[in-house]
This record gives sequence, C-alpha cells and structure tokens, in this order.
Amino acid sequence: MTDFEMKRIARYQTEYLVEALKNDDSLLDSVFPPRFMGIEEASEFCKIPVSTLYSKVGQIPHSKKCGRLIFSDRALTRWLTNRDSVSVSMEIKPASRKVM
Repeated sequence: MTDFEMKRIARYQTEYLVEALKNDDSLLDSVFPPRFMGIEEASEFCKIPVSTLYSKVGQIPHSKKCGRLIFSDRALTRWLTNRDSVSVSMEIKPASRKVM
C-alpha cells in the first residue's frame, strides 16, 4: 500500500469517527464523558446571567437533583448553537420589495 493510500484511508476513518461522534451521544459519552454543572457554573459556561438562564430553563434539557437544576455541557452547547443559528438566520432576512 502506498503512502498516499494510507493517508487517504486515515482521513476517511477520521471523518467517519467525527461524524459518528457528532450523531451518537452514547458513543461520544464513552470517549468524552459529559460534564454536569449547576446553575451558577452553567451561567458561566454560557456567559449569560443566572436570571436569564432561569428564564430559559424550559428550552434547555436539564434534570433536577434534590431540587437543584443540573445541566450537561453538551445540552448547553447544543442549545447555544441552535439559539445562535436561529438569531443569525433572523438577522439575514432579505428586504422585501413592494410590487406596484
């Protein structure tokens, strides 16, 4: 096998693993365990005030342990990514033209 073929196979395997990790949380969890955090740490992670995070709790996957909110870094990252893509798509709407 040539060096070029080996590099091509390695690149294919890397791309396959990256896609698999993106699409399968259980596989991702086995390689990189999720980090769980309370409201204060989640607020710092998202770089938003605690009060804003409390107001968005219905939109973010979370759990409760002993009356405390628990967030995973993955859920927060997904929420931030989706939230940012929605706000960007709303900002880039083309101007409507009036037809006379």
